[in-house]
Amino acid sequence: MIGIVGGSGDFGRGLAQRLRRIGEDVVLGSRTPRDDLVANAEACRLSEVVFFSVPPAGVEAMARELADDLAGRIVVSVAAPVVFLDGKPGAAPGSLSLAELTALEAPGARVVAGFHTVSARVLAEPEAPLDEDVLICGDDAEAKDVVAALADRLVEGRAVDCGRLEVARWLETLTAVLLNVNRRYKTNAGVRVTGLPE
Repeated sequence: MIGIVGGSGDFGRGLAQRLRRIGEDVVLGSRTPRDDLVANAEACRLSEVVFFSVPPAGVEAMARELADDLAGRIVVSVAAPVVFLDGKPGAAPGSLSLAELTALEAPGARVVAGFHTVSARVLAEPEAPLDEDVLICGDDAEAKDVVAALADRLVEGRAVDCGRLEVARWLETLTAVLLNVNRRYKTNAGVRVTGLPE
């Protein structure tokens, strides 16, 4: 089972739709459970892999609140420190990435950062190709392998291992870069890493 904390948002719903299309069982978590949404804690307890799709300002508190429920789970941190200045996207990263903060507040979780460059808008369009790579990083090699295998099934590109969890400090800010690219060129661009061996 794959859980999505913050599953009521655009990214969470789009991701759930894509995961179900490749045959995965998905449970959506929310602070306000209803019909197709369970409590975030229950979504964690039911799942082996949990996507942590939480607004950046709420990451630390949510990780702290769910620490016991996330223990032992592979947690995919997709949050990015995006801010809007005069209506234009930018980034306001701290000294630690949101993924690292998640790992600090939920020390039993096996945190992998990734999917920052995958558009929520494209995820929500079931027929739109995900013609891109997924950049991931983390300190748990086995957890990274699990997330990479999942990413390989979701996108037309591949999962690219970018190193240790600290690299999330730079991966997370790519979201703001792509938001600006997409705004300027009126598209939904992704990222491809060239020159990798097959």
